[in-house]
Amino acid sequence: MLEFRSISRLVCFLLLFACFNVGYGQSTSELFKEGKEYREDGKKKKAIKSFELALDQAQSERNVKLQMSCHLELAELKDNVVNYKEALDHYKAFSSLYKKEMTSKNSKLTDSVNLLETEVDKGMQEISNKEKAIDSLTTEQLQAELSIKDLEISNQIHETNLKEQELEIEKSENRRNILIGIVGFSLLVLLFFGLGYVRKRKTNKTLRNKNYQIAKEKEKSDELLVNILPVVVAEELKEFGKTTSSSFENATIMFTDFKGFTKFAEKHSPSELVEVIDKYFRAFDEIIHQHGIEKIKTIGDAYMCVAGIPTEIDNHASVMIKAAKEMQNYVLTQMADLKAEGLPYLEMRIGIHSGPLVAGVVGSKKFAYDVWGDAVNIAARMEQAGSAGSINTSESTMELAKDDFNFEFRGEIEAKNKGKLKMYFVS
Repeated sequence: MLEFRSISRLVCFLLLFACFNVGYGQSTSELFKEGKEYREDGKKKKAIKSFELALDQAQSERNVKLQMSCHLELAELKDNVVNYKEALDHYKAFSSLYKKEMTSKNSKLTDSVNLLETEVDKGMQEISNKEKAIDSLTTEQLQAELSIKDLEISNQIHETNLKEQELEIEKSENRRNILIGIVGFSLLVLLFFGLGYVRKRKTNKTLRNKNYQIAKEKEKSDELLVNILPVVVAEELKEFGKTTSSSFENATIMFTDFKGFTKFAEKHSPSELVEVIDKYFRAFDEIIHQHGIEKIKTIGDAYMCVAGIPTEIDNHASVMIKAAKEMQNYVLTQMADLKAEGLPYLEMRIGIHSGPLVAGVVGSKKFAYDVWGDAVNIAARMEQAGSAGSINTSESTMELAKDDFNFEFRGEIEAKNKGKLKMYFVS
């Protein structure tokens, strides 16, 4: 290897001597100069690149001398086991160019050239011998060099793979952290909405229960109010908070009263008496309800109701008489049963009158629907002047219901504070 380098330096010296006064192209010279500077700085790859560029330009410019210089520089830079063939090619190219150059010129250096040719031939012979020797070594040395290169490349690839793996692991951890954050946030949101939903359901359930209780209480209140007042009057009271009195041109009033109630009461305890009266009045309530008659009140053993209020009807007299006959039949049936058992019993008088009246609600604490007018007083007199087991009516009632029922004229009978009044029994 040392002899090879010595020959290279000798050839370079002779070349420089022969080309002492020869100039170079500007751009090619700059590339060549740049390559030498890179070589002096130890930047081998950049030097090779610059010399190769200079060689290309010198070839395009047909600058033989600069081509030879570039070949020599490249031969020395590539003087190693891996690139030795390229180095030999550059030496051969230099030798060929040099021979052509010297042959084409007649100069006083002919002898020197011959001598140089001899030396070059020897050098080429040695190069050839070395090439053969190197060829025998190339396999193992090249494999060693290549193994080293492969190891370096493998190390670089391994380092790159490690960096990529580390980067991928970092990205994976970042993705995992982001995913954990998203899942955690989603769970918090779901928990928030879940608690809100549960709270809302609980609140709604409580409200429903309260609304149900309120509705039930309202229903009870409405039922109680309807039991006390007519439906129309109750609705008016709920809507406006008060009611107005109403005048009716004609309605039918009925009073009932039990004959001998005082003696009956003497033979029964108060609780038994209340139970008996309650039994009769419940039956009366059911009967008048079926006929659309409005119950007004009870006073002791007296029962009072009116047909034709608060909703007016044309046949109020006939409706009342029909209800009175059902009530009287109920009392007679009860009397027959008790009489057969040898128990005390009650008999009932009924008085009916038709005429104008006024109806309305009185009181502010305990509401009471009541009626007023002279017709009310006359109906009471009809009941007082009646007889047990009969229905006593006034002339006005008879006139209204004579097409539906038969009447028996009783004559004119004295009534308290009313003088003589015509009275009729329903046959």
